[in-house]
Amino acid sequence: MTTDQVPKSDVLFTEAPVSWNTRYVTPSSFVCQITLRADSGKDLLERANAALAFLLDHGYSPSDNNHNGKDSKLCPIHQCEMRRWEKEGRSWYSHKLEDGGWCRGNQKKEGGSHE
Repeated sequence: MTTDQVPKSDVLFTEAPVSWNTRYVTPSSFVCQITLRADSGKDLLERANAALAFLLDHGYSPSDNNHNGKDSKLCPIHQCEMRRWEKEGRSWYSHKLEDGGWCRGNQKKEGGSHE
């Protein structure tokens, strides 16, 4: 019996099906980020809980969303950074979507796009 082996250069690597990302502040005030990946949501949640317990037990604290010194926050729908905009005395946060539209971090309106 023979098995065909694929040369290393032809092997495609794919990202894990689930991932979890969080920012934290070290006891020395450095803002850091950690990403965990797993093959299932259950495994990922177990890893995330272990990571959070470790970080808290060792004096690390959660980071606020304004991690980069810019006026920004995290989109609750897409988990990506939103930029603050100002015009005519109003201000709002939004980020651009892949389809060219804009998301303001609000849930979809019925039959419409993100606000």
